[in-house]
Amino acid sequence: MKKIFIDNISNADKSVTIREFTELSPELFNKSVVMNSDFGYCSILDTETTGLDHGKDEIIEIAIRKWIYHKREHYLIKPVEEYSELNEPVRNDISEIITELTGITKEDVKGKKINWEIVGKMIGESDFVLAHNAGFDRPMIEAVAEVSKISASKIWTCSLKQVDWAQMGFLSAKQELLSLFHGFHYSGHRALTDIDALANLLLQGDYLKQILANAKVKQVCVDCVQAPFESKDILKNNGFSWDAPNKFWTRLVSESELDEMKNFLTEEVYPKGKMKAEFGTIELRDRFKA
Repeated sequence: MKKIFIDNISNADKSVTIREFTELSPELFNKSVVMNSDFGYCSILDTETTGLDHGKDEIIEIAIRKWIYHKREHYLIKPVEEYSELNEPVRNDISEIITELTGITKEDVKGKKINWEIVGKMIGESDFVLAHNAGFDRPMIEAVAEVSKISASKIWTCSLKQVDWAQMGFLSAKQELLSLFHGFHYSGHRALTDIDALANLLLQGDYLKQILANAKVKQVCVDCVQAPFESKDILKNNGFSWDAPNKFWTRLVSESELDEMKNFLTEEVYPKGKMKAEFGTIELRDRFKA
């Protein structure tokens, strides 16, 4: 798959053409769509924050764009509404590192405030919310009291985790690098630019179809409680991540992989007969929560 895209942007002289993406095509906005049962609304969302801690850090910018999508064929059709705004943090300062990453300064956000009523309305009108790293953005949104309840009731999807980029030959799932492989670059890490570039990426293939198909697969959270210390490398090498607050290794697997996972843990991690791992089914609407 990666080779197909590289071939598409390669020239006869072996150079590669990478175009600059600045905005969505006007043709998308000008499409004539008469809503019927085949069509629905979804929202693509991104946040910029003072840091990575869902409990302590704050959102300093949000962008959300609502799209019409095809409910049976699963592709984006037309952008219909957008909202973006900066936000002055109350408890945190914007560090030099965050400014370097996002381009957002203390002066930029001074006096700015997100209208959470607008954000809540757009989320509420959407069948699902999509982010490139929903495991980060969803907890950040749900830490905001004004929209926590409506967000918690929605299905969240993730273009980072619910597309098998590696299986298709893309060695990184970072949005900027995926964009380059698809022939365009953009000035990243401002929320509105990021969500429009993500939409542009999704429009290059059947990626939304894959995301929504994977969203329906039943998942189980495997928590390796009391795993022996010496098993840390094998767990890490098999896709587990360290949950620091709870002090155990954890991983999500599909329900169909559960028996194989239990065999692996019994043979490779826990001494015979001393399985301590815990298994919990993750409901569709609970994906990517904190």
